[in-house]
Amino acid sequence: MAIMTKKIDGFSLDNILQIFSLEKKSQTLEIRKEDNNGLLDIHQGELINAQLDRLNGIDAAVEILTWEGVQVEILPLRQVERTITNTVINILLEVSKVKDERKSSFDQSGAGLLISAIEKAEMQQYKESHGDIVQYLKINKNNPEGWIWYSRIQGNVEIMRKALNMANGLDANNEMVKEELLKFNAVAAQLTEQVVRKCYFCWAPLNKNTTICPYCQGCLTISKGTLTQRSEGKIRYFDQARERYSRILKKFPRSLIALYCLGLLSVNTKKYQEALGYLDRAAKIAPEKLLFANQLKLLLDHLAWESSCDAWMEDNVQAAVAVAIEEPRVSTQKVILVVEDSSTTRKVIAITLSRQGYRVVEAADGLEALSKVSEERPDLIMLDVILPKMDGYKILSIIKGNKEFKDIPVIMLTSKDGFISKMKGKMAGSSAYLTKPFDPDKMIAEIKKHI
Repeated sequence: MAIMTKKIDGFSLDNILQIFSLEKKSQTLEIRKEDNNGLLDIHQGELINAQLDRLNGIDAAVEILTWEGVQVEILPLRQVERTITNTVINILLEVSKVKDERKSSFDQSGAGLLISAIEKAEMQQYKESHGDIVQYLKINKNNPEGWIWYSRIQGNVEIMRKALNMANGLDANNEMVKEELLKFNAVAAQLTEQVVRKCYFCWAPLNKNTTICPYCQGCLTISKGTLTQRSEGKIRYFDQARERYSRILKKFPRSLIALYCLGLLSVNTKKYQEALGYLDRAAKIAPEKLLFANQLKLLLDHLAWESSCDAWMEDNVQAAVAVAIEEPRVSTQKVILVVEDSSTTRKVIAITLSRQGYRVVEAADGLEALSKVSEERPDLIMLDVILPKMDGYKILSIIKGNKEFKDIPVIMLTSKDGFISKMKGKMAGSSAYLTKPFDPDKMIAEIKKHI
C-alpha cells in the first residue's frame, strides 16, 4: 500500500510546529536542508521525538528547528518512543536563543558579509557585492577566499591581478586559489582591454565582446554558429554553473540572469527544449528587454529547421514541461490545435504561437487529434501529413465530413514541397500548406489570414 505524503512550502519550521500544535495533528515531518535530513515526530500537536544523524531527542529537535530554507514533507506518524517532554513553546524559545547566539558569533566573524557578497556576485550584482566584500576584508584581511571573491567582482584587470596575488601570498596551497590563478594566467594574454567582463560559467575574465569563453569553451550568446557547432565545453564548469543558477532561481523565481544563464547552459549542452523553457520565461517576465525575445527567436528558427531533418535525434531532447510557465487561459484567446508526432516540432510551434497570444492544444496522432477537436472546438488546426496510425489526409477528410467541424481552417504541414501533395491537400479541404522547415514568421502570417 502506497504511503500518502504531502509537501509544505512557504512556511518556517516554527510556524509549522505551531500550526500542528494548535490543530493537535499527529504526523512525522521529514526535513531536508541541502545534504542534511532530519525527522520530527508530532503526536496530538506535541513534539515527542526528533532524529538527526546521531542526535536524538531534544538536541536533534533544536538543531533541526534552527534550519532555514528547508523542504518539508509530511508523513504518517512513525511508531517511536517519546524522548521529548518539553512543550512546543519552550522548545521554540530554546531555538530562538540558539539562533541569537549563532547570529552574534556569525556577525563578529563577518561570515554573513561574505555570504551576502557571494550571493550578490553570483547574481552579477557586482556593485552591491563590492560593499559587502570590502567590509568583510576589513575584518578578515588574511582570508584567501575573500580575496578570490574580491577579484571575481572586479572589472579592472590590474586590480584583479593584485587580489589574486594577495590570495596566493596568504595560502598558495589553497585549491580555490590555485585554480583561480591558473584560470587567470590562461586567459591573461588574450585580454586587450583594461576593463573586462566575467564568464557566466567559470568566472574567467573576458574581453567585453567575447562570445565564447577561451577557458571553459562555453558559448555566451545564442547565434547560428553557437547552435550548429559541436559542444566542446568543460562540463565540470557547466555543472557548477547549473547548480549555482538553479539555486538562485529556486530562491528568486523571476531572476532574469538565472533564467538566461540556465538557457545558455542548456544550449551549450544541446538540451534545446529545456533552453526554450528558460528563455520563454525570461521573455515573458521582461518583454521590454529585446535580448531575450531575440535569442528565443534564434533558437525557435533553428529548431523549426532542425526538427525536419532526419539527423535530429528525438531521444536527446529534454522535456521543458517542468521549466515552462503556461499562459493563463483567457476566454478571448484563439485556440489552435497542433497535430504533429514530433514533440520537438510541437514545442517549437506551441511556444511561437503562445507568444502571439494564441492558446495551443497539442496532439501526437490522429486519434488524439479527433478527440481534441471534439473537446476544444479549436479556431484553427495545424495538421502534419505524416502521422502514425492515421495520416493527415484521412484526419482532414473526417474533419471536413463533420457538420460541426467542417468550417475549421486546417493548415497542412509537410516535409515534401510537391505540387501533387499540395493538390491532394487542397482537394481534401485544407486552407493552406506549409513546408518544413518553415519560417515561424511566415507561419504566423499564414495563420492570421484565416483567424
